[in-house]
Amino acid sequence: MKLFLWQYISTNNGWIASSLHVAHAAERGPWLAKQLRIWTRAYINDHECLPFNQYGRWNVSLLEDEDLAQEIHVHLQSIGKYVKAMDIVHFLDTSEMKARLKLKKTISLATAQQWMRIMDYRWTKNPQGQFVDGHEREDVVEYRQLVFLPFWKNMEPSMRSWTKNIEDARPVTGPGMSAPHIIVWHHDESTFYANDRRKIRWVHSGETAVPYAKGEGASLMVADFVSADYGWLRSPDGTREARVLFKAGKARQGYFTNEDILSQAKNAMDILEEHYPDDKHVLLFDNATTHQKRADDALSARKMPKFTPAVGNNWGVETNIIGADGKPTYGPDGKILKTKVQMRDGTFADGSPQTFYFPEGHAREGVFKGMAVTCGSGPLLRMAGYSSLQISHNLFFRP
Repeated sequence: MKLFLWQYISTNNGWIASSLHVAHAAERGPWLAKQLRIWTRAYINDHECLPFNQYGRWNVSLLEDEDLAQEIHVHLQSIGKYVKAMDIVHFLDTSEMKARLKLKKTISLATAQQWMRIMDYRWTKNPQGQFVDGHEREDVVEYRQLVFLPFWKNMEPSMRSWTKNIEDARPVTGPGMSAPHIIVWHHDESTFYANDRRKIRWVHSGETAVPYAKGEGASLMVADFVSADYGWLRSPDGTREARVLFKAGKARQGYFTNEDILSQAKNAMDILEEHYPDDKHVLLFDNATTHQKRADDALSARKMPKFTPAVGNNWGVETNIIGADGKPTYGPDGKILKTKVQMRDGTFADGSPQTFYFPEGHAREGVFKGMAVTCGSGPLLRMAGYSSLQISHNLFFRP
């Protein structure tokens, strides 16, 4: 209005021409020019009569209608996991919904995206929870119900429990003294990759594609112990820690095996004994196959040859060659080098030892007897009066 009056007074343009000139400068048309003339005449007649700016006061979101919001929620849930903002646009783009909401046309995609945020949807990666594979296997359920949970229940009276103020709420026992706490340390292994990156984000339309590395890249495994009482397992001054950084791969540090688990556990126990001697400690590990290992010379009939090896040959249990650093040794082909060790002796039912290799003084001294010799003639010789020690035959262990 001020510009309109200034234009009218300072130029030779007429009333209508001045209003059209100001409307054109505001990138508007004849409608605004007409409104300017109406508003200005009203102001000239009454200086208290000014148009009231309604900007931002009339726009009440349709989503504030709880019934409509609930209908949209139900519609999105019926679509399934992969919903999108355009589903709301299509939902409102029906004659029935437009008539009910008094809409001439459906909402825009931008509005639908705002509604998705209001309804607590986020454009992000699909959330992933705990792996469920194998959790209901019969042996897993049996161990959990009959071993782990009873063990945990027995520990609970001596474990710390916490109030809302993060204070130890465990009752004091004895004459003013608390019994030693049981601290549970959970073993955790996480693997990080060189090419880890965010995969979903808001991208500006002006951005161009940028080349990136193919695959996950080199990995770094971090193995550590953590507890609710002390956090990560380390000495109070931080000079010693149980954390292990491991570069997995046959061309790098090999693979995290039972030997690495034992070494890390030994280091953890040394730290606990030195710095936390007043507590009792329990180390919990995942029941992963890489955490388990049979003794190198453990009894097993699974790979025993049936017959005595030919002259010049022998049979033994293959085991990894361990280097001075305590790690398996790899050959030029990238495979772990192996050596053979004798299987340990078994035991007869009467407690006498049972060896699977020909004894000292025998023509084949130290050579594996073979399953046929070990199992075949034992019962017959026993009937003939030979002792178990003399026969040294029948197997009494499980494969």
